[in-house]
Amino acid sequence: MRLKKCFILLVGVMSLMTSCSLEDNPVIDEPLLKGAISSYNKYDGAMLDITKEDMTNAGFALGDVLTVAIDGKTFDLPYYDGYYTRSGELLFVAYPSYATICFTASNTGLPKELTGLVGHAVTVRMKEKSGCLTIQNAMSMKYSNDRKDYPAISDAEFANARAVNAGNIASGVLYRCSTPFANLTYRAYYAADYLESQNVKTILNLADTEEKMLSYEMPAFSRTLWEGGHVILCPLKADPTADDFNSRLIEALKELPTRPAPYVVHCLEGKDRTGYVCALLEGLCGATYDEIVADYLITYDNYYNVNKTSSPETCDALVMLKLNPCLMHYAGVSDEALLPGVDYAKAFAAYLLSHGMSQQQLDALVQVLTAK
Repeated sequence: MRLKKCFILLVGVMSLMTSCSLEDNPVIDEPLLKGAISSYNKYDGAMLDITKEDMTNAGFALGDVLTVAIDGKTFDLPYYDGYYTRSGELLFVAYPSYATICFTASNTGLPKELTGLVGHAVTVRMKEKSGCLTIQNAMSMKYSNDRKDYPAISDAEFANARAVNAGNIASGVLYRCSTPFANLTYRAYYAADYLESQNVKTILNLADTEEKMLSYEMPAFSRTLWEGGHVILCPLKADPTADDFNSRLIEALKELPTRPAPYVVHCLEGKDRTGYVCALLEGLCGATYDEIVADYLITYDNYYNVNKTSSPETCDALVMLKLNPCLMHYAGVSDEALLPGVDYAKAFAAYLLSHGMSQQQLDALVQVLTAK
């Protein structure tokens, strides 16, 4: 119930229509913390003269829900140490590399009405203690890059590498994994070994530019595919609702059927960008909501040993915050309660057709993914 309450609280917070004056939304007489906007960063986030230590000393902790007043308006928003809200939703963030607290909105930065307010006062009050702690805990999980820390799983699972079999996707046609190129998380060689064992022919790379690729010391199998021209570069940011994300992705998906299968999709960890693209392909090929969710959550079991059995609330938080907005965007659904009943093949096809893909290109994509 707390998790659902937190999301209900945050829905629509970006809209200034939901804001009201201090008089319309009375809170306690004296704020717990006072500060001001000192500057704006390049992402249109307001940097405050309030530090994380100031927040702690005033009684606030990560995962609290705050009532923040600025420029005559109040907002109820969460306090996290990362950008753990949906795109466009407001938050207070104590980002590790920031010297002070940032008041912003995930991916989009603040709306114009909340920019240009350097020097304006900010007051912070408690709305609900630990009201979004489940999300804070779920999104701030850490994983190890040391293979020895994962004795219970296979090399492929350590590399988050697996076949994608949801819906009507044919066996042995589509795979997903962490990057088989950049060994930043010490998984590239495990990923490459798995792809070689599955005889993968074409890679859809969602992480790298050509400049980055030329800088990597990569596994031999990965280099063979790269130098042989079998890698489609489609570097994306992790926001599947962004126009740039989808315009680039659709161009890459148009090209995919012209390349030989089997295919693999990857980003850095094989988690967010890979998860969104695989969800789109799975749904397009007839997968149900439950199938899409199940494949999405395997990643978190591989990295964090988090699954529906061990950590149901954490899994619910991950799906609600990360996967559901993606599915809602592609399916054209505004109420996430409707997601289990969506005909994803029909809805996702309609999305692709309305965003630049021809019927012939769509048919070719489905054909190569479902042909046995």
